[in-house]
Amino acid sequence: MNSEVLQVQQSLGIVGKSPLLGQAISAAINAAPFDVNVLVVGENGSGKEVFHKILHNYSRRRMKKCIPVNCAALPDGTINSELFGHVKGAFTGATADRKGFFEEADGGTIFLDEVGELPLDTQARLLRVLETGEYLRMGSNEVRKTDVRVVAATNRDLLKAIADGKFREDLFYRLSTITIKVPALRERPEDIHLLFRKFASDASYRYNVPAISVDDSARLMLLAYQWPGNVRQLLHLVEELSIVQMERVITADILKQHLPTFESRISVSDDPHSSENGFGPGEKKMLYNLIMNMQQQIEELRQHIGMAPRNTQAQPHTPHVLTAPETPADIDEQEAEEVPMTPVNPPSLKKKDMERDAIEQALRNHGGNKRKAAEEVGISERTMHRKIKEYGLDKKY
Repeated sequence: MNSEVLQVQQSLGIVGKSPLLGQAISAAINAAPFDVNVLVVGENGSGKEVFHKILHNYSRRRMKKCIPVNCAALPDGTINSELFGHVKGAFTGATADRKGFFEEADGGTIFLDEVGELPLDTQARLLRVLETGEYLRMGSNEVRKTDVRVVAATNRDLLKAIADGKFREDLFYRLSTITIKVPALRERPEDIHLLFRKFASDASYRYNVPAISVDDSARLMLLAYQWPGNVRQLLHLVEELSIVQMERVITADILKQHLPTFESRISVSDDPHSSENGFGPGEKKMLYNLIMNMQQQIEELRQHIGMAPRNTQAQPHTPHVLTAPETPADIDEQEAEEVPMTPVNPPSLKKKDMERDAIEQALRNHGGNKRKAAEEVGISERTMHRKIKEYGLDKKY
């Protein structure tokens, strides 16, 4: 990451070393000086909300207001009043004129979080503001002007919403002059442990308890888990563990008790005929776990014989958090530089040999217990039975 990206991360408390995260931050920095609308897309809990701060703080509007609005939290009956204001008597309870968010943010930035939840009539009003800068207060015929920059965010597929008639196509193109994709946590594996440590340090300070940590088995489980709730889920998990667990070193067995149905969160199918890029169901995750174990053993061996560990940078799996801390993180520089090792396929091993070795080792580890062995390599018990038969291990186990 370049120095400007690092400076932004430090100023806003953004944790992460992922190249995908760096690309998203860099895109926001580059877009900030240009007075165009920006659409931030990403899954729930991925940290989309921090990007409007980058876009505002690095723009010419930074001395004016930046108003965040959660569109999903505004009731349908009052949403137009909240956004555009109303005049006295516009509806029952309107006892005085009231400014809306667009009037309050004049000259600055307005952040429309969950913009995909806006009703269609509000979308039409928003489109007019984006096209002409004009709007009407509820109950008034007086045209007002505002000069705001709109940053919108959504976790919805807006193109699908357009096809379903739930979102205006013209509004979509007005909002998405520039689109910034915020990576999901599973796409930033090198950041998972850094975030865990950051959240553990914050929880330790906030609740006055010793900071928790993870052993190697739990760390591998953190990497293998799909994190459907992204960074927000990891934050809540760490806080829960910090409060309810007596043990301060978290193992895989402890972690599994607090992760919702570990197996069901792995996005693989048990269909024996399914495949992706030549990999059968569960094979990619199983191979990843095996390679991580092999890489760890190699590093331990290097240290044992006196060789310095390699300083590798993890690469992304595909093309927040992002989090603004409440308290300073108690993490020293050396540990903050630590990232999970990059798995490298040993050229001397074929995929099927690696699969067979991983399954056989897991079966040995658990005395032939197929259910526990399946859990170790990260596949379903049904897939484990099929693989045992496929590799001729059914005679042994």
